[in-house]
Amino acid sequence: MTQKQALDRVREDEFFHLSNRLLFKMFKTTNIMHTVGTAWTQSLNLTTQQWSVIGALSRPGFENGTGIGALTEFLQVSRQNLAGLLERLENQGITRRVANPNDGRARLVQLTPEGWKIWDTLVPMMSQFYERALDGFSAEDITKFLVYIDRLQENLQKT
Repeated sequence: MTQKQALDRVREDEFFHLSNRLLFKMFKTTNIMHTVGTAWTQSLNLTTQQWSVIGALSRPGFENGTGIGALTEFLQVSRQNLAGLLERLENQGITRRVANPNDGRARLVQLTPEGWKIWDTLVPMMSQFYERALDGFSAEDITKFLVYIDRLQENLQKT
């Protein structure tokens, strides 16, 4: 098959066009979520990425901190990107790194008392943001969407 034949085939492929449309819309949605989310947290001087780190550190079981590796895996960000986020959050007094009581060579990242206050302020803001973003979605819609997003993430990690 020539390159031209392959391109003609793709141009006629409905699945390709649907896939392209869906993934491009997801890309645009991610950009919109970042822009709108940052506007929502502007009064706290936070970006959506910082918001996600604070949210990750506030999860049950992480009150005493978590390792950098676990945090990068949970957030699906590189160590380099996380290092920059943590540096800014530490400079704002929101997070800190402490010695791991189980391994003196390792460090844990945790929210500071100020970080917990910010989390308490963020929760109602997040609730309003989620209500507006998911207006018209039922609990069943959201559950199905989560299943599809999980499947997409798994497929992308295989590529």
